[in-house]
Amino acid sequence: MKAMKWMLATVALAVTGWSTSASSATAVGPICDTAARVGSTTYYSCSGSSHNALDMSNGTCSVWNHRGMINVSRYYAYYGGCANNCSGGTSCNGGAGNYYVVTGGSGWDFRQLHLNSNVSSGSKTCDRCALGLVGSTGNSTGAHVHADNRQYGTRKTAWYTSVGTTCGSSAYCSNRVGTPTL
Repeated sequence: MKAMKWMLATVALAVTGWSTSASSATAVGPICDTAARVGSTTYYSCSGSSHNALDMSNGTCSVWNHRGMINVSRYYAYYGGCANNCSGGTSCNGGAGNYYVVTGGSGWDFRQLHLNSNVSSGSKTCDRCALGLVGSTGNSTGAHVHADNRQYGTRKTAWYTSVGTTCGSSAYCSNRVGTPTL
């Protein structure tokens, strides 16, 4: 009888589309260098075509750690296999290069793209840990960290515009750059 009740409850949850609820998290800059700045926000180079993400850099490649941005312990799923690169322009992993995804509820996720891999790279649960090095893997035009918040694959901008992050804002690892939904 208990098995039958459990089975019916499982079917009911599946039929009603039950899923975990979304909540907000704090995101901090990904580079522990005071020179790190936001270079692109809603538009590429802050004046070009639609981008709907943050690109952050300190002007170096493979020197500074690319850190997890979510300011609590989360699971970072790693998607690698791309050769380290400082100039970009490859289509590895659909243009994302080596990247991480933190998955939330209700179709939300937070992604960090284009990193160069090192001994720190790999799927893990951590709070602001080193994920790799600032790089330019995938379809990018120079060493930087690309971060976006998506719901069902659509990039959203409120996660960084709601806290006032704009071009030139600090991307230092203790500076809040956004509040992504997870």
